[in-house]
Amino acid sequence: MDLIKAFKLDQTKTTYSNFDELREYCILSADPVGHLFLYVYGHDDENLRRISDYTCTALQLANHWQDVARDLDQNRSYFPIETMEMFDYSPQDYQNRVYDERWRSMMKFEVDRAQKWFDDGKQLWDLVDPHLAVDLRMFTFGGEAILTSIRKQKYNTWKKRPKVSKFSQLRLFFGARRDWKRVQKKQ
Repeated sequence: MDLIKAFKLDQTKTTYSNFDELREYCILSADPVGHLFLYVYGHDDENLRRISDYTCTALQLANHWQDVARDLDQNRSYFPIETMEMFDYSPQDYQNRVYDERWRSMMKFEVDRAQKWFDDGKQLWDLVDPHLAVDLRMFTFGGEAILTSIRKQKYNTWKKRPKVSKFSQLRLFFGARRDWKRVQKKQ
Protein backbone atom coordinates (compact mmCIF):
# COMPACT_ATOMS: atom_id res chain seq x y z
CA MET A 1 0.00 0.00 0.00
CA ASP A 2 2.85 2.38 0.81
CA LEU A 3 4.36 1.89 -2.64
CA ILE A 4 1.06 2.96 -4.20
CA LYS A 5 1.00 6.07 -2.00
CA ALA A 6 4.55 6.87 -3.15
CA PHE A 7 3.52 6.42 -6.79
CA LYS A 8 0.65 8.86 -6.25
CA LEU A 9 3.02 11.34 -4.60
CA ASP A 10 5.25 11.16 -7.67
CA GLN A 11 2.26 12.24 -9.74
CA THR A 12 1.20 15.14 -7.50
CA LYS A 13 4.09 16.41 -5.37
CA THR A 14 6.81 18.38 -7.13
CA THR A 15 8.94 19.71 -4.24
CA TYR A 16 9.95 18.80 -0.69
CA SER A 17 10.25 21.45 2.00
CA ASN A 18 12.81 19.69 4.17
CA PHE A 19 14.59 16.41 4.70
CA ASP A 20 11.90 15.11 7.06
CA GLU A 21 9.36 15.46 4.27
CA LEU A 22 11.68 13.70 1.82
CA ARG A 23 12.29 10.98 4.40
CA GLU A 24 8.52 10.43 4.62
CA TYR A 25 8.53 9.84 0.86
CA CYS A 26 11.38 7.32 1.25
CA ILE A 27 9.40 5.53 3.99
CA LEU A 28 6.68 4.97 1.39
CA SER A 29 8.78 4.40 -1.72
CA ALA A 30 11.96 2.64 -0.64
CA ASP A 31 11.71 1.15 2.84
CA PRO A 32 8.91 -1.34 1.99
CA VAL A 33 11.25 -3.02 -0.51
CA GLY A 34 13.71 -3.78 2.28
CA HIS A 35 10.91 -5.08 4.48
CA LEU A 36 9.88 -7.40 1.65
CA PHE A 37 13.43 -8.74 1.27
CA LEU A 38 13.60 -9.40 5.00
CA TYR A 39 10.28 -11.23 4.90
CA VAL A 40 11.30 -13.38 1.91
CA TYR A 41 14.43 -14.43 3.80
CA GLY A 42 12.40 -15.30 6.90
CA HIS A 43 13.18 -12.27 9.04
CA ASP A 44 10.17 -10.78 10.82
CA ASP A 45 11.72 -8.37 13.29
CA GLU A 46 10.98 -4.68 13.79
CA ASN A 47 14.59 -3.84 14.67
CA LEU A 48 15.86 -5.45 11.45
CA ARG A 49 13.26 -3.52 9.44
CA ARG A 50 14.39 -0.29 11.11
CA ILE A 51 18.03 -0.97 10.21
CA SER A 52 17.06 -2.03 6.68
CA ASP A 53 15.40 1.37 6.27
CA TYR A 54 18.84 3.01 6.39
CA THR A 55 20.01 1.13 3.30
CA CYS A 56 16.75 1.56 1.40
CA THR A 57 16.56 5.29 2.10
CA ALA A 58 20.23 5.67 1.17
CA LEU A 59 19.59 3.94 -2.16
CA GLN A 60 16.63 6.23 -2.82
CA LEU A 61 18.69 9.31 -1.96
CA ALA A 62 21.57 8.20 -4.21
CA ASN A 63 19.07 7.76 -7.02
CA HIS A 64 17.59 11.23 -6.41
CA TRP A 65 21.02 12.92 -6.46
CA GLN A 66 21.96 10.96 -9.58
CA ASP A 67 18.79 12.05 -11.37
CA VAL A 68 18.35 15.73 -10.49
CA ALA A 69 18.38 16.78 -14.16
CA ARG A 70 15.96 14.03 -15.24
CA ASP A 71 13.62 14.87 -12.39
CA LEU A 72 13.70 18.58 -13.20
CA ASP A 73 12.85 17.70 -16.81
CA GLN A 74 9.69 16.13 -15.34
CA ASN A 75 9.04 19.27 -13.25
CA ARG A 76 9.96 17.49 -10.02
CA SER A 77 12.65 18.11 -7.42
CA TYR A 78 13.53 15.91 -4.48
CA PHE A 79 16.13 18.42 -3.28
CA PRO A 80 14.86 19.77 0.06
CA ILE A 81 14.15 23.49 -0.16
CA GLU A 82 15.56 23.83 3.36
CA THR A 83 18.91 22.50 2.09
CA MET A 84 18.90 24.94 -0.83
CA GLU A 85 18.28 27.79 1.61
CA MET A 86 21.18 26.62 3.81
CA PHE A 87 23.49 27.09 0.83
CA ASP A 88 21.83 30.25 -0.50
CA TYR A 89 20.77 28.39 -3.65
CA SER A 90 17.42 29.65 -4.88
CA PRO A 91 14.64 27.71 -6.62
CA GLN A 92 15.42 29.93 -9.63
CA ASP A 93 19.05 28.76 -9.53
CA TYR A 94 17.73 25.20 -9.45
CA GLN A 95 15.43 25.81 -12.43
CA ASN A 96 18.37 27.34 -14.31
CA ARG A 97 20.65 24.43 -13.33
CA VAL A 98 23.28 26.76 -11.93
CA TYR A 99 26.49 24.85 -11.26
CA ASP A 100 28.77 26.77 -8.93
CA GLU A 101 30.40 26.45 -5.51
CA ARG A 102 27.01 26.67 -3.78
CA TRP A 103 25.74 23.73 -5.85
CA ARG A 104 28.90 21.69 -5.21
CA SER A 105 28.68 22.35 -1.47
CA MET A 106 24.97 21.58 -1.37
CA MET A 107 25.31 18.38 -3.39
CA LYS A 108 28.29 17.31 -1.26
CA PHE A 109 26.13 17.83 1.82
CA GLU A 110 23.40 15.57 0.42
CA VAL A 111 25.83 12.95 -0.90
CA ASP A 112 27.51 12.83 2.53
CA ARG A 113 24.11 12.47 4.17
CA ALA A 114 23.27 9.53 1.88
CA GLN A 115 26.65 7.96 2.69
CA LYS A 116 25.85 8.20 6.41
CA TRP A 117 22.58 6.35 5.80
CA PHE A 118 24.50 3.62 3.93
CA ASP A 119 27.01 3.40 6.78
CA ASP A 120 24.24 3.06 9.37
CA GLY A 121 22.64 0.27 7.35
CA LYS A 122 25.79 -1.86 7.21
CA GLN A 123 25.16 -3.20 10.72
CA LEU A 124 22.36 -5.30 9.22
CA TRP A 125 24.86 -7.48 7.34
CA ASP A 126 25.83 -9.37 10.50
CA LEU A 127 22.25 -9.76 11.72
CA VAL A 128 20.60 -11.55 8.80
CA ASP A 129 20.82 -14.72 6.74
CA PRO A 130 24.25 -14.85 5.01
CA HIS A 131 22.66 -15.01 1.55
CA LEU A 132 20.65 -11.87 2.27
CA ALA A 133 23.80 -10.22 3.60
CA VAL A 134 25.45 -10.79 0.20
CA ASP A 135 22.51 -9.04 -1.49
CA LEU A 136 22.63 -6.20 1.02
CA ARG A 137 26.35 -5.68 0.42
CA MET A 138 25.77 -5.62 -3.34
CA PHE A 139 22.94 -3.06 -2.99
CA THR A 140 25.05 -0.92 -0.68
CA PHE A 141 28.18 -1.07 -2.81
CA GLY A 142 26.13 -0.24 -5.91
CA GLY A 143 24.60 2.79 -4.22
CA GLU A 144 27.97 3.89 -2.89
CA ALA A 145 29.37 3.56 -6.42
CA ILE A 146 26.75 6.08 -7.58
CA LEU A 147 27.83 8.47 -4.81
CA THR A 148 31.47 7.97 -5.82
CA SER A 149 30.57 8.77 -9.42
CA ILE A 150 28.87 11.98 -8.29
CA ARG A 151 31.98 12.95 -6.31
CA LYS A 152 34.30 12.15 -9.24
CA GLN A 153 32.44 14.54 -11.52
CA LYS A 154 32.73 17.25 -8.87
CA TYR A 155 29.02 17.02 -8.04
CA ASN A 156 27.98 18.31 -11.46
CA THR A 157 24.88 16.21 -11.94
CA TRP A 158 23.39 18.89 -14.19
CA LYS A 159 25.84 18.36 -17.04
CA LYS A 160 26.06 14.58 -16.98
CA ARG A 161 24.10 11.85 -15.22
CA PRO A 162 26.52 9.97 -12.96
CA LYS A 163 26.84 6.32 -13.87
CA VAL A 164 28.60 3.31 -12.49
CA SER A 165 31.10 2.16 -15.11
CA LYS A 166 30.76 -1.27 -16.72
CA PHE A 167 34.05 -2.24 -15.07
CA SER A 168 32.73 -1.24 -11.63
CA GLN A 169 29.49 -3.11 -12.30
CA LEU A 170 31.48 -6.24 -13.18
CA ARG A 171 33.59 -5.86 -10.03
CA LEU A 172 30.42 -5.59 -7.94
CA PHE A 173 28.89 -8.62 -9.66
CA PHE A 174 31.97 -10.84 -9.31
CA GLY A 175 32.52 -9.69 -5.74
CA ALA A 176 28.95 -10.63 -4.87
CA ARG A 177 29.31 -13.94 -6.71
CA ARG A 178 32.50 -14.70 -4.75
CA ASP A 179 30.74 -13.84 -1.48
CA TRP A 180 27.76 -16.01 -2.46
CA LYS A 181 30.04 -19.00 -3.15
CA ARG A 182 31.80 -18.47 0.17
CA VAL A 183 28.44 -18.57 1.96
CA GLN A 184 27.45 -21.72 0.06
CA LYS A 185 30.65 -23.51 1.13
CA LYS A 186 29.99 -22.73 4.81
CA GLN A 187 26.60 -24.41 4.70
